[in-house]
Amino acid sequence: ALDIRWYELLKSIDLVPIPLTINIDIASISDLKISGIILTGGNDLSSQSGDELSILRDKHEYQCLEYAIENSLPTFGVCRGMQIIAEYFGTTFKKVDNHVSIRHKIEIIGQSNFKSILNKIENVNSYHNFAIDKLGDDLQTVATCSNDNTIEAIQHNNHLIFGQMWHPERENPFNTYNSQLISEFFNG
Repeated sequence: ALDIRWYELLKSIDLVPIPLTINIDIASISDLKISGIILTGGNDLSSQSGDELSILRDKHEYQCLEYAIENSLPTFGVCRGMQIIAEYFGTTFKKVDNHVSIRHKIEIIGQSNFKSILNKIENVNSYHNFAIDKLGDDLQTVATCSNDNTIEAIQHNNHLIFGQMWHPERENPFNTYNSQLISEFFNG
């Protein structure tokens, strides 16, 4: 479920991706000397679908998230990636309508080190059927959908963990501010 455009996007901002497939031994990640983790989109969480692949992927991404927290690695989640972060920290979800194959504006709320960049993103793409119902206590809302107030971006209160529901890799051409957000998140 890894979109091939991630390579192009990360290369354009001088980041080198190393895919961490579900069959990799998490203990061997330290040998790769990675400096951050991106949890990408694709399919629903197993709590939303019960799909066998989602169960495997959830387990793997929980392990990646635990590794990132234990090693103080920045972690950036996109769509499903944001949802796995949110679920890991006790968030619950609800089914939503009108969030698949559309664009909408976002409203930046709360405090974030990335607020100045986020304020420059005029509208975002949307490809999800589930949204946050109750946000976990360790997380804060950073952005909401202007149309219905669904949560579109979150961050952790103590760790360098950020999640957004829109897909920067699906923009053509890539949005300058989305790229700047990811670059500053990992290099800032």
